[in-house]
This record gives sequence, structure tokens and C-alpha cells, in this order.
Amino acid sequence: MPAQWLSNSSDMTGRVSAIITDALQALARPAGLRRLRRALLALFALWCVLALSRVIWTLLPLPESAVGSDVQVINPVQQVARADGAETVDIQRMVSWHLFGEAGAEAPASEVVTPNEVTAESSRAGIEKGARETRLDLVLRGVVASSEDGLGHAIIEHKKRQDVYAVEDKLPVSGEVVLAKVMPRQVVLDNGGTYELLPLFDDSALDAQLPAQGAPVAPRVRPESARQLEQRNDSATTELARSFRERLYQDPQSLAEVVSVSAVRADGALLGYQVAPGKQREQFEQLGFKQGDLVTGINGIALNDPANTMRLYQTLRTANEAVFDLEREGQALSISVNLDSGAAQ
Repeated sequence: MPAQWLSNSSDMTGRVSAIITDALQALARPAGLRRLRRALLALFALWCVLALSRVIWTLLPLPESAVGSDVQVINPVQQVARADGAETVDIQRMVSWHLFGEAGAEAPASEVVTPNEVTAESSRAGIEKGARETRLDLVLRGVVASSEDGLGHAIIEHKKRQDVYAVEDKLPVSGEVVLAKVMPRQVVLDNGGTYELLPLFDDSALDAQLPAQGAPVAPRVRPESARQLEQRNDSATTELARSFRERLYQDPQSLAEVVSVSAVRADGALLGYQVAPGKQREQFEQLGFKQGDLVTGINGIALNDPANTMRLYQTLRTANEAVFDLEREGQALSISVNLDSGAAQ
């Protein structure tokens, strides 16, 4: 059996070889080559026709085929009929709400911020971080903070001469040194592009600047025609004035919510400080002040000399009353408030 199988396999191989040899010899003749080329061309043409038909059928829309009755549809599309009494959406009413603002309407004055103000505030934010204490021959004697971050005035001494400076004012030292920011306990200086800190004086340094104990202070001459506004007998005003004195020595920047102060000069000379109400206007007016009042002296100490400001700062710590000399609409006025609640009662 194995021998017969081997004999049949050898015969089949020989027949296959003979067939292949005859086919190759037929293709080698010119007539065979022509027939082969024609057959290949026919197959290629048939393939092109089939491909073109597929493209055409792909582009043409297919007709909608009806779903047979025996086909089960899962989640069919259902249309819900609208009830007769259903409320429709009023598009015009929604437009009249102006959810995103009315076109062409001007923004409220309180929300309008000029680019210069935004740039100024952003330029002062955080400039004190990383700044070192300055080595310039300057001494910070006092600050008048403002409700706006970094604004206000500072009393700075140079070569035993004191003066009041606002933010962006140039300081009397060599080089380009300006006051960049006013803070409750220190100020920031811009020394040629480098930020430096100038801290507020210590109590010991302040005491050294004051006159000797018992030395008289030259009082300010009050005009005889000055009107008097007596507030010392009002207990509510007394309590308010006492609270302001405590805030002055503990958190002076908080007073900017009640009053804003700005120095007034004429021909380079300091005349006094003009006051205006802050956010708490009622407390400002309760003390007897009005917007635009020019305070020229307190407790007989004139405010036209920055050196007197330091003397007044120390004096008010233990004073029992405060008498403000001011000018209102060109007229002299004196406002007296009590700082001792026991005396007021």
C-alpha cells in the first residue's frame, strides 16, 4: 500500500509538471501572449466597471425602506402632542430682560475705571515684598494713609528738615528717589528702580524729637472773630472722638474710612490739611466737619510746620480735649470735642 501511494504521487507530480511546461511553451508563442494580454485587459476593465458602479451607488441617496411587520423596533421615536393650554416661550420678552447688558448703554460711574488708575494700583501692589531697608539719610516721622491702597502722605525728615510728601513726589536726596507707596508702619521708596523700605520712627526716637518736659509750645493765635462750635457736652461725640484717638495709635489706616486728608500748599508753603469724608460720612459730620474744611491747627499747635505734627502726635496721647482751628468757606471756625468720657458725663 505505501509503495502504491508513492507511485501515484510520483505520477501526479510528473503530470502537473508536464501541464505547466506545456502552458509556458504556449505562452512563449506570440499568439499565446496576445491571448494573455487580452484576458488581463478584460479582467482590468471588468474591475474598473465594478469600482465605478460602487462609487455611483455610494453617492446616490438610498430609498427609504419600509420596515417589515415582522421586524421589532427598539425605542421608537414618539411625538408628544402639545396640549392646547401649554405656555409658549416668549422670545421678545426674554430679549427685553437684557441679561448680558443693554447694547449701547453707558456703564455706571462707580464701575468706570480708567486704565491709568488700574495701572497705578497694580504697579504698587506687593512692591514692598523682598525690599530691604534703605540706607539713605532719611527719617520717616509720620504717615497719613488713604483709603486707596498705597496712596497717602508721609512726613519725611532730611538733614533735620521735615516736609510732607505725596506718592510720586521726589525726595530731597541725590539720585532719582521718589515716594512709591505709603503704608501704616512704613513707606516704600523707588531708588532708581530699586524698591527700599523706610520704617516709621520708634517711640524712643519720637521722644527725642520732642521738647524737654515742661517746655512751652508756642500756641497758635486764634482769630477773635472765629466762630465756636461746641461739641464737648455731647456724650456720643465724645465716645466717637475717643475711639478715633485709639484707632490713630493702633491702626491709623482704618481712619481712612472716616476722613481723607490732603496737604494744602501756597507758594511752596504748607497752609494746613484739607479734610473730606470717607465711607463713614455720618461719623465725619457728627464731629462737626464738612467737606473742604482746611484744618490749620489743633490744640493751639499750628499745622503749617511739619515738625509740629510730631509734637501734636505725642500730645494727643494724653489730651483731655481736642480743639480744631479751621477755615470754612473763607471764615475761621473752631470745633471743640472732648476726649475724656468721665468729664463729658
